[in-house]
Amino acid sequence: MQIKRLTSLHHQTAALAAVVFVALTTYSFPAAAIFEDNEARKAILDLRSQVAVGQQAQIDLQNQLEQAVQENARLRGRTELLEKQVEELLAQQKSFYQDLNGRVKKFEPQVLEIEGVQGTVQAGEKEAYESALKAFQDSNMKKAEAGFQSFAKKYPDSPYWPLAQFWLGNVNYAQKDYKTAIASLQAMVKRYPLHVRTPDALLTIANSQVESGQKPAGKKTLESLIAKHPESEAAGLAKQALKRLK
Repeated sequence: MQIKRLTSLHHQTAALAAVVFVALTTYSFPAAAIFEDNEARKAILDLRSQVAVGQQAQIDLQNQLEQAVQENARLRGRTELLEKQVEELLAQQKSFYQDLNGRVKKFEPQVLEIEGVQGTVQAGEKEAYESALKAFQDSNMKKAEAGFQSFAKKYPDSPYWPLAQFWLGNVNYAQKDYKTAIASLQAMVKRYPLHVRTPDALLTIANSQVESGQKPAGKKTLESLIAKHPESEAAGLAKQALKRLK
């Protein structure tokens, strides 16, 4: 509205200037006659005054237009800043809810499939398994043994259970506790005969039997491994072991 009013004033000033120009060019009386005619002088002075006023109004209009442009630019910049802040806020909210969702899921049971075994994983279950496994990888056998034993008892239906039992048997074997190693691994093989780790478990059982003086039992386990899992890498190692036992 303000810009329209200023534009109208600008047009009026231009029209007034045109009137003055016509008056000055049309009435081309001699200089003495003009100055003798007080009314004419007054009219011209009034016109000049009006022109001056119009010129000032034009200057004011220009200043106001410039101010309006500057204000529009400021508002545009403010709008862009607000839009950017809104975008950043939305991104932060999205990140927050994703993080919150991830945190909540840690406390909710999840159905997972671990190396072919599907089951419900409780809160803290995965962390307990990974903690025991890390201890084994760090060669901290006592901590690993305690961790896997605790896990196997606490989460008997976990899809991680066969893995925990498998690594427990390997921990026992590494500590030369062959009797316990055989028992741990046989429990795993009996419950999950088709598990991907079963061939390796059978090989460790056979090694435990041989190294504990049960050579005939070891040979029988190796032969069973070759017969039931002929395509496995463990079967190839079992064949080599049988040749050494002959």
